[in-house]
Amino acid sequence: MTELPKELAAVHARWAPVEARVNEILENIRHSCADRLPGEGYNRANERQVERLITWLREEFPGRIYEVERGGSPADRQVHAERWRQARERRDAPCVVAERQRLSRWALRTTRWNFIFTVPGESSEVFLLVAHYDTWRGVGADDNTTGEEILKQYLLADLRAVARPRLTHVYFLAGSEECGLVGLLSQLLLAGALIAAIQCLQQRSWHLLAAALAVVPLASYRFGVSGSREYVRALTPEELGRLRAVVSVDSVGEGRMYIPRSTLGADFIRALIPFGHYDAFTDLLEEAAHLHGVKYNNYLAGGTTDHVSFLEVNNGLWFRLRHAARRAGRWLAGASHPEPRRIPASALVTMTPGKASPVVFGGKIHTPADVPERVYPEPLRDALLILDYVFHVIEGGARVREPRQLADSHYARLYEITSPRGGAPDYWLALKDALEPNRRNLNIVYRVDAGVGEASKQARVELREPVGWGVHARLRSEVADLCRERNRICRRVRLDRLVASQATQEFVFARRLTFADQLRRRYHFFAAWLARWMGRYTFITFFAAAFLIAYAVGQALQFGFARSFLFQEWFFRYQFVTVPGLLLFQLGAILYLMVRAIPCFIDNAYRHANRADNMSSLRRTASPALHSEAKGTKS
Repeated sequence: MTELPKELAAVHARWAPVEARVNEILENIRHSCADRLPGEGYNRANERQVERLITWLREEFPGRIYEVERGGSPADRQVHAERWRQARERRDAPCVVAERQRLSRWALRTTRWNFIFTVPGESSEVFLLVAHYDTWRGVGADDNTTGEEILKQYLLADLRAVARPRLTHVYFLAGSEECGLVGLLSQLLLAGALIAAIQCLQQRSWHLLAAALAVVPLASYRFGVSGSREYVRALTPEELGRLRAVVSVDSVGEGRMYIPRSTLGADFIRALIPFGHYDAFTDLLEEAAHLHGVKYNNYLAGGTTDHVSFLEVNNGLWFRLRHAARRAGRWLAGASHPEPRRIPASALVTMTPGKASPVVFGGKIHTPADVPERVYPEPLRDALLILDYVFHVIEGGARVREPRQLADSHYARLYEITSPRGGAPDYWLALKDALEPNRRNLNIVYRVDAGVGEASKQARVELREPVGWGVHARLRSEVADLCRERNRICRRVRLDRLVASQATQEFVFARRLTFADQLRRRYHFFAAWLARWMGRYTFITFFAAAFLIAYAVGQALQFGFARSFLFQEWFFRYQFVTVPGLLLFQLGAILYLMVRAIPCFIDNAYRHANRADNMSSLRRTASPALHSEAKGTKS
């Protein structure tokens, strides 16, 4: 473990020290939020500040700023194409293309422009960071001056570097992200619409049911992220094909980090047909969090940000239907049909209870309480550490080779690895630390010399070089991924006891699984599967919860009416109180489930999967001993 800090320090050496960058961001946030002219609205001030940034770039980096604008006359487009060519071909120093995109009247919500800053790299493949620069009902220090300043800092670091980046970097300041219903307000509307829909369903009033369901999209942030959607729609197929990955940075000034794996669709149809979450790219962000000790969650109860606009590419209902039809036709013709291009995208968001709910005491997002004094260094530092690592790896930098060692591990599994072409088997030992302060595990797989007693279900292994590592909740998934990369076949070696040694240390791992443990293990497997399903089909989960509450209330009333005529008479005599009270009770119960209980259960899918896997694995039982005290047979 002594090498890990050195390797991480080498990753971050490309930029200024993290603490200095955090202090700079905090200072810039204070200046930005105070910079308003008399009578100037928040978003006009935001636009003016971005224009001032472009002016400052021209002065600070003379001759290296190429300004263009999307659209315009054919003559304008020809001029802009020439500027793009000059920027891409320039080799003497990094440069940037500052692009303005005027939003259409259909996309205009708060700010009128998208601003895209492209730093051409050695490769035309693009890594894109996006942060919206508009605000809502306040100066927006956290939401989203934090993301805006982080993007500006990476942009300036690129321009001050001695050479162009390996990939092309795009820093996208998105306009008109705000203006959607957010937090508890959207949940109130969604819960009310669900209650109305359930009542109509129970009464078999189909036209009113359709009308009630038509209200639901209004709760799903339909008016937000319009600027980034406009940008994505304007991209050509070639430009979309060059997008390697997208990260949205939004409101990272207070609270615990969220790296979302489930995204409630950005329209009603996509709420029913959810996005994929691109495990490999999300894993990369999670790896960065693990390596730096950043605590994070995966599921947000509500809200969305600009990465959704990129996830929407080739994910719509009609596209999926057309693709399914074409694939079926190609299959009947005996030909394969290529999978559609989809863009790996994720987000960094920090959240704390009440932060996103203006009607909750202490809430600040979209209120005048979102001020620089409520932006804190710790989450900014976490965001920078994660992004530094993502930049490093996505541009071809080496991953950390050995983030954990035998002494850090508490669970183990032994696998026999064979080639499809045959030959002598190899042995891999998969280890899990499972003691992260994050309550999430980091795994490492070693190639080992193994002596296996098949009859006694015991083995002794000595660790050699690491094969790979990752953040899967299940060790089997970690090994399966590594085997798939190497075209290998894995088979778990069932053991009751394993002695593992590395250098001068030796540890014993053993199985202790009673019948009660077997039942708990199966419960955790089922709970993990159910939580993942609920996270993937969030809207269906909410609708089912509302239906069950309404059904339970209806059954309770029927039971009360059948058992007591006095109760029935009392209920209808005071129906002006009892009926609204009953509806408020249902509304409160649904809100509790949607805002707290269901999201917490979904976010705990990881813990259930991890616990089930731990119970199936060998657990470390003995303290380390000198390697020389107990040597065994090696294959």
